[in-house]
Amino acid sequence: MLQISLIKFLLLLIFTINYSSSFSTPLNMSMHSVNMKHILKWTPLSCSTVNYTVQFQGEYELHNLNGSWVNAHDCQEISENKCDLTPDLSSDLDYSIRLMTKCDSETFWTQLPTTFNRRNTMLVAPNMTVAIEGDIIHVGFNTFLPFDITVRLFVSIKGAEQNYSTHVIGMFPYHFSTNVTHRGEKMCFRAEVFVEAINKSCNIDTQCVITKNTPEFGIPVMVSTAVVIVIAVAIILGCSAKRFGPYIKQNFCHREPLPSPLLDLPPKNFVSCMNNSSEQTDPLVVAPA
Repeated sequence: MLQISLIKFLLLLIFTINYSSSFSTPLNMSMHSVNMKHILKWTPLSCSTVNYTVQFQGEYELHNLNGSWVNAHDCQEISENKCDLTPDLSSDLDYSIRLMTKCDSETFWTQLPTTFNRRNTMLVAPNMTVAIEGDIIHVGFNTFLPFDITVRLFVSIKGAEQNYSTHVIGMFPYHFSTNVTHRGEKMCFRAEVFVEAINKSCNIDTQCVITKNTPEFGIPVMVSTAVVIVIAVAIILGCSAKRFGPYIKQNFCHREPLPSPLLDLPPKNFVSCMNNSSEQTDPLVVAPA
């Protein structure tokens, strides 16, 4: 009787060990979601042949499809220890995720400890660049996010941040330009990025630039210089016309000579327009009626 009990105990122990080695969860799974890109990762196993298959289950599959699981599109029998689930987890739902591992002749199932929702993604703010070009300040945002964003830009003067102006940028390439309004002072720019798809936002650190200080007499001096140049040019042109006028008249304004028939006529042949008639004429007197 003791031998039979010992044999049963040994068989149960062997079965428990084999069951634990075959159906335990040796993989450390985790979801890395940044800027709406969802990557599932796990620790690899040392097997002669190994492949992984990822499945997910949303609320629709859980309640309407009898708890069925869906195979991830690009993660069927793969050898890598990561899977991009971005196109599969495209709704604001809670997803359960599990991994099937085939290691040599054994199969393991590992499930993510908690459900995942894309609203839990970590937002990393895009880089903001501020540059001055003449009297224009350009503000740009280097972003390659896979979704649309709305940027709220706050412009203020250093030391008077409470008096700021707000500008909304909602279209690619997310660029803003403004004139320099306060010369010789620091103009500061702060931004907030909002993602409407997941109702989440993040802030971008403030950047300040120093604008050039143009002297107050700069513009009058420029105007006076322009007037002096115009007057000088007018004087030079006037002197040049007086000096080179005859030369220009001689070379560009030709005097046409008289026709030869007119040159051959003697002066006596010309008809005088004066009335040289010697005929006597009586004056005409008109008497009143």
